[in-house]
Amino acid sequence: MKRLLFINAVLVSLLGRAQTVNNKGNTKPEIRMLMNDWMVATMKKDVTTLNKIMAPEYKLYDIYPFDKAPATRETWMTNAIQHLKIDSVHYYTMKVDVIDNTAIVQSKFYWAGSFYGQPFADSASILVDTWMKRKQGWQVVNRLRVDKPE
Repeated sequence: MKRLLFINAVLVSLLGRAQTVNNKGNTKPEIRMLMNDWMVATMKKDVTTLNKIMAPEYKLYDIYPFDKAPATRETWMTNAIQHLKIDSVHYYTMKVDVIDNTAIVQSKFYWAGSFYGQPFADSASILVDTWMKRKQGWQVVNRLRVDKPE
């Protein structure tokens, strides 16, 4: 009986791992699509999509200066909807790593537009985003911009 329980535990463990690996194969393209959807929604000021994608606890961090307080979701949304105009946006590269219900995305990003009416063209932002799988789907909880100051 103990042997049967042991074999069952091993099989459940292996099948669970196989399921996780299989889900990772489906998750990476989903996360890539959500990354693009997030930026397109920002460009179009699509609050419904932004509310679906961005977790309530979302924070935006800038690595320089290191001790700078992060921007909250509320601040980010206010700036994105009221003060930001995006003319062009795309990712040069994107690497997605999935671990259980968490995805870490490293990307090189381009965007151009204006903020408070001041034009900008950012040729190579380096970003690290953290996504978590929730009941309602994947949500981004954190973004870290790791560019060096100019």
